[in-house]
Amino acid sequence: MQTFISFLILISYYQLVAQENSTIVLSTIESELEKKQVAVDLGNTTKSLGSIVAKAISIHGGLRLAKPQKSRFSANFSAKGGNLISLSLATGVPKKTVSRYSFEEANVQLSIAKACDRLVLETLGIPGFFSGRISFLSSLSGKKEIFVSDAIMTTARPQTSFGKITFNPSWDNQGQGIFFTSNRKVFNNVYYLNLDSRKISTIANYRGSNLRAVQNPRSNQVALILSTSGNPEVWLASSPRSKPSRLTRNRSNESGPAWSPDGRRLLVTSDSRGKPQIYEVSVSSGQLTRIPTNVSSHCTEANWNPRDPNKFVFTAAVSGGFQVCEYDFSLRKSRIITKGAVHSMQPCWASDGRHLYFTERSVTGKTRIMILDTELEGAKPAPLHGPSFGNCSQVSFYYPN
Repeated sequence: MQTFISFLILISYYQLVAQENSTIVLSTIESELEKKQVAVDLGNTTKSLGSIVAKAISIHGGLRLAKPQKSRFSANFSAKGGNLISLSLATGVPKKTVSRYSFEEANVQLSIAKACDRLVLETLGIPGFFSGRISFLSSLSGKKEIFVSDAIMTTARPQTSFGKITFNPSWDNQGQGIFFTSNRKVFNNVYYLNLDSRKISTIANYRGSNLRAVQNPRSNQVALILSTSGNPEVWLASSPRSKPSRLTRNRSNESGPAWSPDGRRLLVTSDSRGKPQIYEVSVSSGQLTRIPTNVSSHCTEANWNPRDPNKFVFTAAVSGGFQVCEYDFSLRKSRIITKGAVHSMQPCWASDGRHLYFTERSVTGKTRIMILDTELEGAKPAPLHGPSFGNCSQVSFYYPN
């Protein structure tokens, strides 16, 4: 009996040691993550502003909220009436104010976003992305319609109400409007919505399917996907109102054009070898050159990093699902960015080339927009909205110059 009791005590001891070791390991991991982040407290920031700023900080990854005695910077956001927001930064021991800024934009939300971008620049020395806007699709009304929101989706407004099939929203390079595809007039045509005048212009309504328009970030040029020649091909127009010229001439199906940051190169998805892969298409000859992603036999939806032309992200079929991957031209290698049982797709970079928007689709088909800090090791994707936004997908990002 005594031997049996001793055995139980020994088992309990090893269980306790295992639990203690587990706790120690978790604590070590957490502290390592914290070392990579700059600790910030919000000082006397008012509660109404604090919730928005706290969301921005938690999403960024490079910053983290901390108590004043453990923070490196103290950031005070204040509402000064109208759309005016002030930001003061303090640091040191004891903390002393080192800089003050004021921001007055078209609306108070944008003023807060500008202040958050300044916080990122002053504390991390890198540009922020919070002043950007996203367009996306939401099925809140029962049909997929185009919405526009701030970069972290604190609020969103519908831009269309067709009650039809609408997809492929894409900002113009001035942030004045959105290209999109819809069957609002029976067949799939490409349209342009001017956000100021609310006027909708037809960009492409040729025979066959008119599937997509994406504007060059450095010029008026537009890449389109049209099937007027039979199969979906890449066409180029010198401006949105110009007649396009056929660029590719083959029997394969092309889709998803993505411009490089300098506007000189173009990626597309093509099934010229049977299954969809990412190709670079010559903007002068239309010749396709396959990118050796070597991660999947099914690769689509490329999106070029706006700050690092060596990198682009794409969607790949991996282990029975879809995940977002990144390809590096300099390394000629791919890495899988997202993981898990859910599907991750439709990646879109923010303007800082660090944060990545993508669509997460559950096993039941529900979709939501996620954001991921791709540079913070151990960072996890964060949802940008709840069920009140509906099923959301297909982000396009714009940041004002």
